[in-house]
Amino acid sequence: MVSKVDINNDGIIDICEFIRMMSLQQNPLITPESQLEDIFHIFDKDGSGFITRDVLRQVMLSLAHPVSEEGLDDLMKRGDRRGEGRLTKSDFIKMMMNRCKQDQA
Repeated sequence: MVSKVDINNDGIIDICEFIRMMSLQQNPLITPESQLEDIFHIFDKDGSGFITRDVLRQVMLSLAHPVSEEGLDDLMKRGDRRGEGRLTKSDFIKMMMNRCKQDQA
């Protein structure tokens, strides 16, 4: 299964490959968005409905997407449209889906 979705053949299924794998599933209840929502809730440990820049760094590392400080700043700028220094669940899902679209282009 890993070899079918490991597009870059690095032996690791990163978040974009995971989203692609989930989109191939036949279960309509399992969507890339629902998987990202689950990921968001794992990292929203205090249940506030937000994740901060530091938490986003942890998310990206855990999903095999290490990101530089500049890259993290860019992700926050793209995702945090209100400039609050945190991402909502909706912000996070949109940002990750867009990032994966860019990675696949």
